[in-house]
Amino acid sequence: MQSLNSLYFPETVLPHHLRNTLLLLPDSLHFLQPVEGEDSTSADLFMEKGICQAHTPSPLGKDRDRFVGLLSDIQEQKSSNAEQFSQLTLAHLSEEMQRGDNSHRSIMTNLNEAKIVEDKSADDKQQAEKLWKTRLVLALAEILDKEEAELAENFSNIDSTELDLFQALKGEQDAETESEDDDPFAELTRIRSKLSQQRPGTVKRRLQAWKSFYASGKSAEDFWLWTTGNEEAGEMLIADYETTSARVSVPLLRLNIPEQMLMRDKDALESILHFREESTGIRQQITEKLHNIVKQSHLDLVDPVALLPDAGILARDWNDQIEYYFPESKFGSKVLDLQFLANFSLDQLLRGESTTDGLCHSIVAICRE
Repeated sequence: MQSLNSLYFPETVLPHHLRNTLLLLPDSLHFLQPVEGEDSTSADLFMEKGICQAHTPSPLGKDRDRFVGLLSDIQEQKSSNAEQFSQLTLAHLSEEMQRGDNSHRSIMTNLNEAKIVEDKSADDKQQAEKLWKTRLVLALAEILDKEEAELAENFSNIDSTELDLFQALKGEQDAETESEDDDPFAELTRIRSKLSQQRPGTVKRRLQAWKSFYASGKSAEDFWLWTTGNEEAGEMLIADYETTSARVSVPLLRLNIPEQMLMRDKDALESILHFREESTGIRQQITEKLHNIVKQSHLDLVDPVALLPDAGILARDWNDQIEYYFPESKFGSKVLDLQFLANFSLDQLLRGESTTDGLCHSIVAICRE
């Protein structure tokens, strides 16, 4: 039996809510890790089983302790520098940083000074510095993701009824005399509403950092299926392909998956393995057909119907299984949109290599609302 392995991007930690649902299709889900040997408490059980695997394209080696120490220092200072570090994460890989205010450049100088060994050539130093900054952006993004997730969880415990109660406790007179700008509950509501909103440019720069990190070393496996839970990141990667190849991506297959599986890791793993066992037939059909598609020779014309003529039947059978084991009324529903990228491997795309005869094709799976 053929296996289906997928590389997740652009986050470098697998979000729980996505990990559980995405693992219903592939046999394993892989992700990049900025620092080798990091304890991934959110995926320990899954990593023990080999279902989730972490890769570090360019290990830090003897610089690992120094980098980890830097991250610890950052987290200790975050109470006073959180906003500056947040802005740095968004801006550092663009030309905007060079034109930005002195605080951003000052922070970057402090973070990177004395980090590159002096016995390197000028080109090697430049590449090492770029990789250090790239790794730093990914690690900072992890910190911000964790803090925002914790904040969102805390806010989720404050429902609208409680907010109404807080407002009532203030008294009608205070409500009449106090301006909205002075109202802490109005501010709380504004903060809460902004938690799910992406900062401008965040996804673009994070994806750019992830691509640079991926291309910095040898891939552990030539993954032809890449998966993302971020629609914007998926569209950006496809746009890169279309610009480079002068082709458009082709919709291949749309599969329903649960919107969320909020369970303990042990229960989630048992549910995933049970679904896989009970759905062996349809999963294997999809796996084999996807393998056959990406192994085809160079395609001059790309017809999705010719590539996968029974896409409708496959989707129907898969969706029936999902609805039976994870009914939409209880688990919600999302769509995993598989887009076919002809005549280009994603590895070649990120490394900037030219196409060659006989190269494999690629598939990008985007989790959509």
